[in-house]
Amino acid sequence: MRIDLLNKLLIGFFLCVSCSPLKKLELSQDIKVINEKKLLDSLLAHKMNPQWMKVRGNANVTINDDEQAVEIYLRSKFDSIIWINISKFKKKIFRSLIDKDSIKMTFEYPEKTFFQGTTKTFNDITGIFLNYNLIEELITGGSYIQYINKKFILDITESSYHVQTHSLKKINKIIQKRTNKNTSYIYESWIDPNSFNCNKIKILNPENNSEINITYNNWKNFEGYNLPTNIQLSISNNDLEYYISMNFKSIKLDQPQKFPFTSTFKDYKSIQENE
Repeated sequence: MRIDLLNKLLIGFFLCVSCSPLKKLELSQDIKVINEKKLLDSLLAHKMNPQWMKVRGNANVTINDDEQAVEIYLRSKFDSIIWINISKFKKKIFRSLIDKDSIKMTFEYPEKTFFQGTTKTFNDITGIFLNYNLIEELITGGSYIQYINKKFILDITESSYHVQTHSLKKINKIIQKRTNKNTSYIYESWIDPNSFNCNKIKILNPENNSEINITYNNWKNFEGYNLPTNIQLSISNNDLEYYISMNFKSIKLDQPQKFPFTSTFKDYKSIQENE
């Protein structure tokens, strides 16, 4: 039942800092060596800061070799709320409203169901690491680095600044459970040394053996901001793997948005009843 529920939630969702000193960079391919402050300042200087965002596009979702194509619509008031609407053949199949601490969502198929609760409850049900800041970073091409409160290791890999919270040796110990210390997550990101755009993000959750990978492609300029127009996301655990490729056709910034959502859940069954 847990896997069926995770299936439904993720299909619907994608279908329907403080930092300690960084280690010295290793020279490679003439990439400029920078320190912690320079890296964080450069990322901040390239970070989006409009108030509103509206996106229209499509997504291909693959779940264990089963692929489906849908239309996706996103609206956001930054640092506040994200609205997601998923449809197929112009028919609504999923809608969600996400703020800093809570999530609301409705599914139209295979039956009318809804979830309303805290982000923690959602994570407990699905067994995956997810929060508002990660979703906002996902749709804007962010690195999520400013929300990581662990020590960093910085080197140069794949012609990128490579930031990680744990060494490879430490990661192997954690995964093989050869350490008594509890680790809530392991973070990695790859940053372009010229544009400071984020290329990739990887987040491991050793507690439930889940993994999130995000890759940003096809960066374009929109009203002075660089944004990825193709975002590839994979979420996996011991049982299943989900792969989502989102292609944004239209991005509009700083246009005030409305966030329509069902105020009552009459005729909808609570997903939590299926736990």
